[in-house]
Amino acid sequence: MGKKFGISSAVLKWIAVFSMIIDHFACAIYNQGVLGDRCSPEVHRFLRNIIGRIAFPIYCYLLVEGFFHTKSVWKYLRNLAIFALLSEIPFNMAIFGHVFYPKGQNVYFTLALGLCAIILLKNFAGFRLPQLLAQAVIIAVFLFLGEHLEVDYHWKGIAYIVLFYYLKSLRIEDSLAALAGAASFVTYEPAATLAFIPIYLYNGKRGRQIKYLFYAIYPLHLAVFGVLRFWLCGKQ
Repeated sequence: MGKKFGISSAVLKWIAVFSMIIDHFACAIYNQGVLGDRCSPEVHRFLRNIIGRIAFPIYCYLLVEGFFHTKSVWKYLRNLAIFALLSEIPFNMAIFGHVFYPKGQNVYFTLALGLCAIILLKNFAGFRLPQLLAQAVIIAVFLFLGEHLEVDYHWKGIAYIVLFYYLKSLRIEDSLAALAGAASFVTYEPAATLAFIPIYLYNGKRGRQIKYLFYAIYPLHLAVFGVLRFWLCGKQ
């Protein structure tokens, strides 16, 4: 990108992390009525439906950035798969109030499926008819998997990752890419478009990375919220 100003990918990750933690706190703790009459539906909606919607678009964007810049896409996929498995029980406990809950899978599964999709899309890149048909089939298959495996954000989560991939691979100007991405999220959650303010400010630099901390924050905070939910509210 070459911007002399703006924020690094590390700062983007921290913005996404804080948004995600607020979102999960609202769902796992605040919404369970542990504060009694002090729990406000308006506060819950603000935390979950506005602040909490900022995280996922940033994670989609950074996934694609990582795909284009990683030294080993297979290690990247391996890490996502490992943390998807590590996160599933904490996710079930925090979000659904159950240790095992097959009807919803955590966001690492969404990101791993999205990464698989764009790996295959890159292998069939091009504008000839056979390539376009192959890309259409790949997209359809992974949208189907996202929906029927019931990963977080379902098929739309995969669709947003694919959209960012095409915006990046077609070398769309940053400001136009941010605008296009923001417009697409209006169909899911209008507040998610707020994520494109920090994305637009991204300067293409890595910043200070604490690699596995960013991976581990997801299952760790869910485990804390899951234990608190079981302790305060009991297993549902």
